Amino acid sequence: MTKSPRDIQSRPHSVLLHRLALATAVAVFPLIMVGAGVTSLDAGMAFPDWPTSNGHLVNPPQWWQHSDMRWEHGHRLIGWVVGMLATALLVVSWRRGGTIRVLGLTTFLAIATQGVLGGFRVMEISQPLAMLHGIFGQLCFCVAGVTAFVTSRAWTEAKPAGGIPAGGFLQKLGWFVTVAVLIQLALGAALRHFGGNHALIAHLLWAVVTLLMVGWLAMWVMGLPESVGVLPKLGKLLAGLTMIQLLLGGGAFVITMGVVGEASSMNWLVPTAHVAVGALLLMSSLLISIGTRRFIAIDPTSGESAGQTIPVVF
Repeated sequence: MTKSPRDIQSRPHSVLLHRLALATAVAVFPLIMVGAGVTSLDAGMAFPDWPTSNGHLVNPPQWWQHSDMRWEHGHRLIGWVVGMLATALLVVSWRRGGTIRVLGLTTFLAIATQGVLGGFRVMEISQPLAMLHGIFGQLCFCVAGVTAFVTSRAWTEAKPAGGIPAGGFLQKLGWFVTVAVLIQLALGAALRHFGGNHALIAHLLWAVVTLLMVGWLAMWVMGLPESVGVLPKLGKLLAGLTMIQLLLGGGAFVITMGVVGEASSMNWLVPTAHVAVGALLLMSSLLISIGTRRFIAIDPTSGESAGQTIPVVF
C-alpha cells in the first residue's frame, strides 16, 4: 500500500541530502530554459550525432562561435551536470532508505530517461520525440523539486495543523490544478512543435480554465494561517507566477500573430520565458498539492468527506 506524505516516518534532517536534492532541482531549471531556447531557435539538429557532438564528447571545435551549436551543445553540457548531480543524489539517498531512497532513485531514472529521449530525438530526427522530450523535462523538474521539498527542514520538522476549513477539498483542488497546468504545458508544447490553428485555439481556451483554477487555489492558500508551514508562501509564489505568465502568454500570442519582426530577439526570448515560467507554475502547484497532505491534518470524524461547505475566497 502506498504511503501518504503524512505516513512517512520522520527522520533527522540531512543537510547534505537536501542540498544535493535542491542543487539537482535548481540545475534542471536552466536545462528547461535552454531546451526551450533550442526549440524557439530551431537549433535541435545542430549536431546530427549523440551522445557526441560532431564526434566530440565534450566540446566540438568552434561550437561557441555558432548560435545553433552554442545553444544545443550548451543544453547537452547542462544535461551532463544534471546527470552527475542526480547520480550523487542517488548515492546519498540510497543510504537513507525508505521513501527517500525511492525519491532519489525516481529522480535519477527520470533524468536518465530524459537524456535518452533527447538522444533518440536527434537520431530519429523526430518532432513527436522532441515534444515528448520537452514535456518529460517538466516532469523531471517536478520530481527533483519534490525530492528537495521532502528532504527540507520545513518538511521533516512539520507538525500538521488541524481546524482548516474544507482542508480535504483543498488537497483535492491542488491535484486538479496540477493536472490542469500539465495539460496546458502539453498543449503549448504541441503548438510550439507542430503549430496550427487548432493547437493555438486549444491552448488559449484551456488557458482560461487553468487561470481560473490556479487563481482559486492561489487565493485560498494565501489565506491559510501561518500554522500550515510554507503553504501561504507557496500561494503567493503561485499568484505572482500566474501574473507573470499572463504577460508572457500575451507576448507569445503577439509573436505568434507575426506582429514582431523576424529579426527581433523577442521571437525566441518571450516563448522561452513562457515555457520556463510554466515549469515554475507546475512545480508550485505540485508542491502545494503534496504540502497540503503534510501540513494540514484532516480529522476523519469531521464528516468533511460527506459534503462540507467549500469556502469561496474571491
